[in-house]
Amino acid sequence: MPLPKNRLFAQFHAPQTARMKDEILLQLSMETPKAVVKCLEFHPSSKILLVAGLNNTLSIFQVDGKTNANLQTIYLKGFPIHTAHFIENGEQVILASQRRHFYCYDMVAGSVTRIPEIRGKEEKQFSNFFASPDGKYLVFTGNSGFMYLLSSKTKQWMADLKMNGSVTTIAFFADGKRMLSAGNDGEVYVWDIKSKRCIHKFKDEGCIKATALAVSPNGLYLACGSDSGVVNIYDKQCFEDEFPKPIKAVMNLTTRIDKLKFNCTSEILGISSRSIKNAFRLFHVPSLTVFSNWPTSSTPLRYVETFDFSPRSGYLAIGNDRGRALLFRLNHYIDA
Repeated sequence: MPLPKNRLFAQFHAPQTARMKDEILLQLSMETPKAVVKCLEFHPSSKILLVAGLNNTLSIFQVDGKTNANLQTIYLKGFPIHTAHFIENGEQVILASQRRHFYCYDMVAGSVTRIPEIRGKEEKQFSNFFASPDGKYLVFTGNSGFMYLLSSKTKQWMADLKMNGSVTTIAFFADGKRMLSAGNDGEVYVWDIKSKRCIHKFKDEGCIKATALAVSPNGLYLACGSDSGVVNIYDKQCFEDEFPKPIKAVMNLTTRIDKLKFNCTSEILGISSRSIKNAFRLFHVPSLTVFSNWPTSSTPLRYVETFDFSPRSGYLAIGNDRGRALLFRLNHYIDA
């Protein structure tokens, strides 16, 4: 059933249940001064959530909306976690910090493996990477527009990709066959992963510095976020045109966009900025409007560092600067 505009959180329309203690299903507190939640991601097929941050800790939760049991906690001494993603069908987690090495946590074996630096690369650190949805590739961002493509299976370097200027953000198409990148020149590059070549690029209208990208799972929409807070929404024609026009410019936030993410049905786009408190919005794609009924002034989001939708969109998880992971139920989606 299509998602009706502004009917995402049904309890917000019933005053007797509009209290935040009823809305938050999980509130994990890391309880340390440096416990900023930098990474938060749902398992691709199971009701499992990873939470990681600057307190060197990775936590794995079983999400049921009730007890949300902590299944595993991994502490990596001297390794504040900046990026973490599931790979290999959710059997492994890759963890990166402001170091040249990174770690792989094998959830099946329960073991942690240190992966040495990417050989032959002179970067001072490899703290930022993206994982392809098909689980085959990792892409680390480097200086001067370089991107380093690695095999998820072997963790070994496969190829360099190079764009003009600097690279700030990357996004994959759902099938993992194509990738997008953007940076400080306001241009969006489309890459063919098999040939390792740029097959198209276009100018994001009005953008000076791109900061976030997201492709809808159905491949029909692209969201481009900038350091000015504007999010341009394009239809699939942008993948062919050199100067495409956005079908909508979302201007509800006025600070740097740090993350964009579509839900599994491509009906909702999450938008966040960590620059100011409560800078989080949900955009209704079919009507090209922002949900007006959530978040409310009483929603305790604080500075939003990251967020994710569960695989079937029944849950929305948000991580903040206080070391808390907040879990919300999206009532429209029956299966979480």
